[in-house]
Amino acid sequence: MTDSPAAPEPTARYEALSHAALAALALDGNDPAAAGQSGAQWAELSRRLRESIGGLVALSTGSEETWQGGSGDAMRALLGKAAGWLAETSSVSAAVGEAVGGQAEVAARARADMPAPVGFDPAAMIRSAAASGNLAELAGLSFTMDARRAEADAARQKAIDVLRTRDTALRGLVPGHEFPAVPALGAEPA
Repeated sequence: MTDSPAAPEPTARYEALSHAALAALALDGNDPAAAGQSGAQWAELSRRLRESIGGLVALSTGSEETWQGGSGDAMRALLGKAAGWLAETSSVSAAVGEAVGGQAEVAARARADMPAPVGFDPAAMIRSAAASGNLAELAGLSFTMDARRAEADAARQKAIDVLRTRDTALRGLVPGHEFPAVPALGAEPA
């Protein structure tokens, strides 16, 4: 397996976005079930590749009795190369399947943890209180506005934290290896 370069550090500046935009980043296009299915397909590919290794080993072993000499040994060496490549590819496929499955879980968690935006429109609050004609509501408007602002700010900060946690977790799930190069198995060019 070839080591892959490290995944880049998350650098998004979520503070510059509205709460609605933050929520959209966690919710829009986030389909953990589809991602989980993709992870399962990678795991199935890994299983099938491992099965193929068994077939190549059986073919190689079975040929020893009937195919002797240099050409038989060369063919078995090629089958050994192919089996080694399949083993490495199967291992990376399994790692990709686990990573995609883990990323699906992280995406689902971010989706579930994302708080709904809290509306805070001071002008609308003032108009509503004035239109109500309720003196108690007008008198408490400053307190009500401060409380609503604090609620909106807390929800927005939680949204930022959810996305940062998601990004860090996704980065941690990037597989550490790349697929190996396909070995040369045929005749070399003349």
